[in-house]
Amino acid sequence: MSEAPQGSDKAFSPQAIHLVRTITQTNLTLSQMADQKASLLMGAAIVVFTLAMGQASSGDPAPAMVALGVSAFVSACLAIVAVLPTAGAKPVADDQPNILFFGVFTQMEEEQFAKSVVSKLSDEEAMYHLMLRDIYQNGQVLHRKKYRLLGWSSRVFLAGLAASLATFVMSAF
Repeated sequence: MSEAPQGSDKAFSPQAIHLVRTITQTNLTLSQMADQKASLLMGAAIVVFTLAMGQASSGDPAPAMVALGVSAFVSACLAIVAVLPTAGAKPVADDQPNILFFGVFTQMEEEQFAKSVVSKLSDEEAMYHLMLRDIYQNGQVLHRKKYRLLGWSSRVFLAGLAASLATFVMSAF
């Protein structure tokens, strides 16, 4: 691997693939963590929402219970949207879509997919570009969607807890 790859004038370190694998594994771990956090938030928020609705249905709901129920509902919705896959196939504006992304390769015939991947295997630099593009795009989804929405879900839930406590304390005194 110390000599220049076929079709390229660049030589890659024998450790290059380990770097790419480490980045890929880190992104997968971050995605799993986001899914687990969303699951926990959804569970907690739905339980709180259910309890708040139960209390509210028994008569005149306390403002603290309404604040808690509303924030739990909004928090659960944000957590659900964070892990909700994008529906439908969007047209790809790029003339070379990311063929490692399942939303792209499932729209291809199997033979076309195999040929596209195999064509990259003979050129080490093209292979790295393919893998790094996939890593980058997965990171964008984590940054722009999952973790952003999870952050909002957590903030809304926390704000609802604080508003509920403040409302309860103000009405008690």
